Amino acid sequence: MFKSKLDNTSEQSIISMLREHDALDEDQVTKIRNTSSEIGKTKLETAFELNLTDEDKILKILSNTYSLEVANLKKAVVTDNVKNAFDKKFIEQNLIAPFEVGSDFLKIAISDGSKLSMIKTFETMTNKAIEVHAAKISDIEDFISRIKGQSTNADTNKGTKNAKLERKKTKDKVVEIGDDVIEFGNKVISNAVELGASDIHIECFRDSAQIRYRIDGILRIMDNYSKYLFKEYDAIITRVKIMSALDIAERRKPQDGAAAFKNDTKEVDLRISILPTKNKERIVMRILNKEAGDKKLSELGFEAKDLTKLEKAITSPQGMVLVTGPTGSGKTTTLYSVLKHINQPGMNILTAEDPVEYELDGIGQVQVKEQIGYTFEEALRSFLRQDPEVILVGEIRDKATVDIALKASLTGHLVFSTLHTNDAPSSITRLLNMGTPNYLISAALTLVMAQRLARKNCAECKIVDESINPKILTDIGFNPEESLRAKIHKGKGCDKCGNTGYKGRMGIYEILVVDKDIKNGILKNLTQLELTQIAKKNGFKTMQEMGHDLLLSGDLSFKEYDRVMQSDIG
Repeated sequence: MFKSKLDNTSEQSIISMLREHDALDEDQVTKIRNTSSEIGKTKLETAFELNLTDEDKILKILSNTYSLEVANLKKAVVTDNVKNAFDKKFIEQNLIAPFEVGSDFLKIAISDGSKLSMIKTFETMTNKAIEVHAAKISDIEDFISRIKGQSTNADTNKGTKNAKLERKKTKDKVVEIGDDVIEFGNKVISNAVELGASDIHIECFRDSAQIRYRIDGILRIMDNYSKYLFKEYDAIITRVKIMSALDIAERRKPQDGAAAFKNDTKEVDLRISILPTKNKERIVMRILNKEAGDKKLSELGFEAKDLTKLEKAITSPQGMVLVTGPTGSGKTTTLYSVLKHINQPGMNILTAEDPVEYELDGIGQVQVKEQIGYTFEEALRSFLRQDPEVILVGEIRDKATVDIALKASLTGHLVFSTLHTNDAPSSITRLLNMGTPNYLISAALTLVMAQRLARKNCAECKIVDESINPKILTDIGFNPEESLRAKIHKGKGCDKCGNTGYKGRMGIYEILVVDKDIKNGILKNLTQLELTQIAKKNGFKTMQEMGHDLLLSGDLSFKEYDRVMQSDIG
C-alpha cells in the first residue's frame, strides 16, 4: 500500500501536475478530495487507492514536464560525501535524495516540481552546482532510509544534545537549527491558530524581540515568547524561510512565500512576508484558516430585509455588485459566502484574486501576478473568452479594469468586485473620479455594500459603561431622547476573553440598492450627499445607524464604535 511523507505543498504540486497534463480530470480531483476527507488519508494516498494514478505515471510526467533525467537510486552508492551533503532531518522533511557528489556539483533526485524552487537554496547550502533528476517517491524514501541507517564518525561525535539539527551552510557561516527551534516555531503558529489569530508578526529590535498576534483585528504582544525569540532570532528566521521554500541566504531583499501548517485540530495555509529592516528581518505570517471560507451568507449577521436585497442582487442574471471597506473589514469572507450561495453545477464562475485565499470547489480561481504583467485587467479580458456566468475581480484598481467589468456586467455577466471606500455612496463617486462615464455606472451597478468588522463585547463580563454621558451620544448622532435613556455597555475583562473585554467579531454594514431613483441621480451628476438623501428616502440604513443599534443592544462598546467608525463620523 502506497504511503509517503510528502508535505501538503508537494502533494498538491503532484495533483496539479497530473491535472494539467490530463492524467486526472476535474471530477476525479473532486472525488479524491472528498474521499480523502472521508477515509482520513492524504490526497495522493487516496488517488493510489482509487487506482487513479501510480508512481510510474507520476515519474513519467514529472520527467517530461521539467526535462529531468530519471535517477536510478537503487544503484546509487551511499558514500560519506552523500551522507554529509545535507543534514538527515533536512532531506527527510523535504523528501529529496542527494545521490552523487562531485568536486563542484551535486546531483539531487526529486519527486515533485515544487522542489525546483529550492535549487538556489541547495546551491547556497553546498556551494555546488545542482543537477536535478526525477525519481519515484518510494525510491527517494528508500534512499533516505539507507542514508539514515549508516552513521559516520562525524555523526557519532556530535553527541546527543543536538543530535537532530538542520544545518544550513551559507557563504559566511553555518546556522544550526535544533529541535528546540523547530518546536518553538510550531508552538507559535499552533497557539496563534488556536487563539483565532489572523496574523503573526515576528520582529527584532536592538535589545529585544517580540511576537504579536492579530486577534479580532488588534495586535497583541505575546510576552512569553520574547526572551527565547531574541536569543534564537536568526535560527527562527531561517526556520521560517525553510518552511516557505525561500532563499535562506538572501537577507537584503524582501521575500514572499507560502507554507501549509497542521496541528492536532486544524490545518491552515500560511502566506509569509519577510522584510529586511535595520535590526534584522521582520516576518508577517497571514493565517488562512480553511474553515473561514465556509461561512454561509445567512451566518454573516444580515437583517432579514437586507439579506433579501443582497440575495436578489447576487442571483440576478447580470449586473455589478461591489463590496467596499478598508483592509481587514471582511470583504473576502463576504464575497466567498456569496459565491458559495450561488454556486451550482450549471454555472461557470471564475475569480481573479491576489492572493487566492481559500479553495472553493466547482469554481475556477486564478492567481493574479502583477510582477509578470498578469493584472486584474488581463485576467478579466481572458475570463470573457471562457464563457462565464459569474466573474469575481478581487479588486478594482484602475479605470481600464472598471470599464471592462462594467461592460461585462451589461452583456449577460454577473460581476463582483471590491473597492476601498468609506461607505457605499462614495463608491459611486470613486468610479466617477476614475473617469468612468456616468451612464455606464448607472446602467451596470446594481448594489453596493460597505462593511466593517467590530469586536463584540464579552457576554461574560459585560457591564454598563458609566463614562458615557448623553452629550457623547448626541455628538455621534443620537437624538436627545435616546441619549438620555440609553445604557451603553463595555466588557470589564475576564478569563473568558483574555481580560480584553471583547469576544469575537461582528459585521457593521450598509446596503445601497442602486434603484431607479439612484440611477437617475447618477445620470444627473448629483453629489454624494444628494445620492445618500435619495437612498435614505427609499429605506437606506447607514453603517452609523447600524452601529447605534448595536450600541443600544449592548453588543458594541462606545470605544469600539469610535475606533471602527471614526473615519466616517461627521
